[in-house]
Amino acid sequence: MVPGYLDRHRAALLMQEQGLSALVLAQPESITYATGAFPGVATFWRRGGAAFLVVPADESAPLTAIVGDLQAQPFAAQSGIADVRSHRIWVETEQYPFSDRGKPKRSPRPAQYDLNAALGLLRDVLAERSLLNCRVGLELGFVPAADFQAFAAIPVTWMDCTRIFERLRAKKSPAEISMLRAAAEYAQTGLSELVSAVRPGMNAAQMTEIWRTAALDNARRSGGPLPQSAWAYIAVGGDGFAPGEPARPGDIIKIDVGCVINGYSSDGGRTAVLGKASTDAERVYDALRRAFDTGLRLIRPGAALKDIYDATATAMWDQGFETYGRGHFGHGVGASIWSEEWPFISATSDAVIETGMVLAFETPWYIDGLGGFIIEDQLLITEKGYEVMAPSPRDLITIKV
Repeated sequence: MVPGYLDRHRAALLMQEQGLSALVLAQPESITYATGAFPGVATFWRRGGAAFLVVPADESAPLTAIVGDLQAQPFAAQSGIADVRSHRIWVETEQYPFSDRGKPKRSPRPAQYDLNAALGLLRDVLAERSLLNCRVGLELGFVPAADFQAFAAIPVTWMDCTRIFERLRAKKSPAEISMLRAAAEYAQTGLSELVSAVRPGMNAAQMTEIWRTAALDNARRSGGPLPQSAWAYIAVGGDGFAPGEPARPGDIIKIDVGCVINGYSSDGGRTAVLGKASTDAERVYDALRRAFDTGLRLIRPGAALKDIYDATATAMWDQGFETYGRGHFGHGVGASIWSEEWPFISATSDAVIETGMVLAFETPWYIDGLGGFIIEDQLLITEKGYEVMAPSPRDLITIKV
């Protein structure tokens, strides 16, 4: 069994819905998700063709991977995939004692990698699997237009499978849930220690360092998986999004933070005030809290994300903030290049909540001249509703001065 998180049965059903004979994954995060293996340094350029994974619609058919030759052997060992093919990349390696048997002579390697060589291997795989002249999914949300022109040399009908794979990644396995839970708990512990340490005159960079140190110390003490990184968007007063000036009494402090474990990023946030909040700040926060509670009550399996958005937005409008137009009230979390991924709780979403999803639900607002406000919880969707993965009070946090 391949040690990734790809559910072949669900993938087969989704391909059947779209009339696809196979998926060709090209985004490095997708390949790692599906196989549990690193697809190679050539993928760092984030261009089409550095690596591929062919996933046939027949769930009993084996996977085939195409990666740079530097990573071919470790990729095969990590993934357990028997059919791993390789193309030359820029890195020159050798074995000792030297042997030139079967190796090209006076043939420079490409400066990065050769897209046409990788596509030639892909064409061979599709031909061997009787997949030419079929409808095949490709992650067109990732492949650049400049690279996609070369894919026309392969006689298949390319269809966008970006949303299919987003749907596959949206439902988390127990191992993924465990990493996201640990990351959320570390971040929340750091947040609690930060608000206890904030003092007048402290700036956002100092607060970030206090939070990060506390979060990582908690991770080490827990004995759980250690984060590879930790991120923070902390804003003090000002426009609510920029770091702002050193904290003064009455300043709103927005704390939006996450820890990253094996690429899986948590996402959560709270709002604090140094001393006493102004009447306007209290009114804004109260409205955001009421809107948050309104939307949260609707979160359960089968609920349409559009309906949650509509209810949350309407709660703000009905409290007198009719120009409030936040684009989404949350998103999926997982192993992406950012902490936000599909699905989004938006006015135009066509997604429905499913058991096993992990969502960050939030009601933020950044108000120039007043401050940044956020209430954000990371939720695991369960059969009965949801579980807050790192619970803490949602009241406006008052820091004594």
